[in-house]
Amino acid sequence: MYPSVLKKCTLFLLLAAALILPLPLFSQETKPGKILPEDTDEELLNQQNSRIHLDISCHSGTPPVLEFELKDPDGVVDRINIDFDDDGETDISLVPKNEVVFRGIPYRGEGVYRLQAVLQTKYGNFRRAYTVAFTHFVWGKNNFNFANDGVFENKIDFVSDTILDWAQYRFGYMESDRKVLLLTVMYRMYKGSIGRCYGFSGGEIYYLNHPEILPAPYACAYDLREDDMNLIREMDFIQNDIVFANYLSGRIDIEKDQSKEALEKELVRIEQSIRANSPIIIGYISSRMHHSMVVYGYFENLYRGSVTLLTANNWERDQNNNLFSEDAENIVIRFSADRPNLSWYDVTKKRYRYPRKIFAIGPQACYSFSKEEFGDLLRNTENSIANDGRAVIIVEKTASAYIVDSAGKKRGYSKPQFFSDIKEVEFKKIDYNYIFDVPATGEYTLHLKERRYNSEKKSYKKVNIFTIFPNGEDVITQVLNDVKVDDTEETVFEIEKGGIRLVGHD
Repeated sequence: MYPSVLKKCTLFLLLAAALILPLPLFSQETKPGKILPEDTDEELLNQQNSRIHLDISCHSGTPPVLEFELKDPDGVVDRINIDFDDDGETDISLVPKNEVVFRGIPYRGEGVYRLQAVLQTKYGNFRRAYTVAFTHFVWGKNNFNFANDGVFENKIDFVSDTILDWAQYRFGYMESDRKVLLLTVMYRMYKGSIGRCYGFSGGEIYYLNHPEILPAPYACAYDLREDDMNLIREMDFIQNDIVFANYLSGRIDIEKDQSKEALEKELVRIEQSIRANSPIIIGYISSRMHHSMVVYGYFENLYRGSVTLLTANNWERDQNNNLFSEDAENIVIRFSADRPNLSWYDVTKKRYRYPRKIFAIGPQACYSFSKEEFGDLLRNTENSIANDGRAVIIVEKTASAYIVDSAGKKRGYSKPQFFSDIKEVEFKKIDYNYIFDVPATGEYTLHLKERRYNSEKKSYKKVNIFTIFPNGEDVITQVLNDVKVDDTEETVFEIEKGGIRLVGHD
């Protein structure tokens, strides 16, 4: 699947007008900084040096097509010499206002490389040093050829079904109340969308490390079909294994802020894995997203003290070019005196995203779980609900779901509007699924309308409701499957002590 055009690519593909001249190679021991002419103003040089940025990015697989991006606000850089160690060098005479001054493939095989650049200006020459490291992760071979999107979701079982299937396979038969508690834990973990991101990232590395697991006729992960339900079930199990082992078990706290020292430890794990030619999973958490991707390379700017992680995101369905893929993402980590700054420019969405923490997750060939630990997780959730005296109501697959109090105030969502009038009710929307945290005492009604349509299966999705109510030191659960919800009128449930009751339509 790797495009032949990449195999035939010449060593350097220059976007700027390039003139290659023989210049002396620099020593690997040379530190990044400045090469000063005599009788120069040190403060002026430092100011000019710090204002010039020459960073590396990449939007391809292995071998990476590197892009050197120059930001020179004062326009003082005349030429750039880039020394690629034993792989050659290039001397670039700049074209005005061209930010990408070089695009090429200087390194064919996976490994760790050190390179240097000299920025020639009228103030003198400024030096930069970089580390480039990448693994054998190949686009069109080691990534899946389908996307983690609504089309995929509509072809397979819904996530609340798969996690219950996984839990009973791992831990044995579960009573109804245990299932509802597990769904509560799962929905509380999601940020704003439901997907199989850990199934994608974990599955890609799993098949990369264990190609013998792939059944005939599949030769690599890219060959896998999204309608192969046996393999999709395997992906679901990989996702739940990773999530439970790292998040649901409490080994990684997704709510706690990440310190600079903690982030540095995660980066050490990532860099060590890449240097060992082993792609690694990362968990990515922001205020609106909990996501996962595969890191298969990184670039270190030694002058800036910054690191760029090269990651494989989920393949978009309209992507067919491995030389520039929107799904080869760059997460940039810059360290300042007080705290790190993390950013990711999402090319597909054309917006910046700002992770508040990332975690390195080493893949395991086999996961071993403690049934006691799983039981403790559910008991802790049960005790929390009982002690708080608040009910949990989960609604799946409606366009509208909101709570109304006795004064007519609302909390929830009715497409396309959010309601936030009832302060004592907590609410979270995850795609078209909803979780409410409601005081167990009070007069409230639940209003639902309009089922979601499955365009792949040409049928409406099932509306399911799960509730948990405190009952002394215990809880009472309720499961309503395939609830009949009207598409034009509101279906109304009264919230009573211990559950909800259908009262009619508005």
